[in-house]
Amino acid sequence: MPINEYLKNTERLVYALADPSQIKVLGRHTFQFSMRPIKFLMLTLEPVADVKIYPNECDEIIIYSDSCRLRHQAALNRRFSFKLRGWLAPRSDNSGVSGNAELDITIDLPSAFRLTPKSLLESTGNAIVNGILIAIKQRLQRRLIHEYRGWTSGILASSQLR
Repeated sequence: MPINEYLKNTERLVYALADPSQIKVLGRHTFQFSMRPIKFLMLTLEPVADVKIYPNECDEIIIYSDSCRLRHQAALNRRFSFKLRGWLAPRSDNSGVSGNAELDITIDLPSAFRLTPKSLLESTGNAIVNGILIAIKQRLQRRLIHEYRGWTSGILASSQLR
């Protein structure tokens, strides 16, 4: 079965991206992800992002968010911006999927952090962002392959019953 048929149900992607306990359906193609706490220097950050995942006319799945807040960090939320842009699409030879994601997070840290060297703040922040992207990629690869195989087996089994 072609993978583009499988990808048309974007909820499959959502549950491949995160544990179901971390997801809340907000509407058609819109989901709220509650991410696991992230330690950043002396802070514990718990991001909650509203993410849109939808197919476009080119058989690509678009993943987009510019809405994220930090749970229990009202002061930082005023100084925080987040943008996620990504896509996932079947390869032209139907041998799998290709994709890309960009995550841009900006935090204007409180004055207490002004004494911390900028290079340390940037390297720590970049390590966190890269860690998030790698974790998403690894989970997506494992879960999507597993779910796709189960989906194709179910289709093959049900078509053999006819």
